[in-house]
Amino acid sequence: MLWHKVSVAGALTDYGVVIEPTADGYAVDVEGTESARALMAAEVPADPPFFDRGPGYARLAGGRAFSELDRR
Repeated sequence: MLWHKVSVAGALTDYGVVIEPTADGYAVDVEGTESARALMAAEVPADPPFFDRGPGYARLAGGRAFSELDRR
């Protein structure tokens, strides 16, 4: 947040970091971050693909989330 490279929302959704406003600017909520990251880890499939092709892949690949080659 110091250099404004990541938004507060982006810190949470992309990195699992909870940012709280303070009187001096912003601070990391350590407990909130640990909880957010635990939730993110719980959502990872047991056998994730080797290569993440990103959110647009399913639309371009007829609904498939990954290629079979991604799991070899």
